[in-house]
Amino acid sequence: MVSLFLFYLIGIPVSVLLHEVGHAMGVIIFTKEKPHVYLGSANDSNKKNFQIGRIQFHMNWAYFGFCAVNNKTDFSKFQNIMFFIGGPIVSLVLFVTAYLAMAEVTHFETKNFLNGIVYCNLFMFICTIIPIRYPKWWKPYAGLPSDGYQILMLLKRGIN
Repeated sequence: MVSLFLFYLIGIPVSVLLHEVGHAMGVIIFTKEKPHVYLGSANDSNKKNFQIGRIQFHMNWAYFGFCAVNNKTDFSKFQNIMFFIGGPIVSLVLFVTAYLAMAEVTHFETKNFLNGIVYCNLFMFICTIIPIRYPKWWKPYAGLPSDGYQILMLLKRGIN
């Protein structure tokens, strides 16, 4: 029971945050821009809380997030692909890591928590890598393209 509570209170928001940090790492590695990582809404009400290196964090407790860059239109197609793929890669790594850790853990509550992390990150990976536009009922992402959709559109145009 405690593991379920901790999973919803900490596990999901941290998984979302790390997914968004994955996008930010694509920006940090391949550009000179300053990414903004949002846990919660990506608007003016979500003020900057702190900064680590070039990554600026805007955090409210939430189950959704965004990563934004001011000059993304200046990115090459390759830089944009690295930006979009970073989040799904982190979700995949978290899925695999939690799955492997679960095999080594014997404590019941810890195993349950890790099981939640496994399914949460597998779900995030699948839902972000499949090229779709999110349906209206999937707020706050309603109508937005997935990371996979944006990568597919960039690949269709060719990489420079």
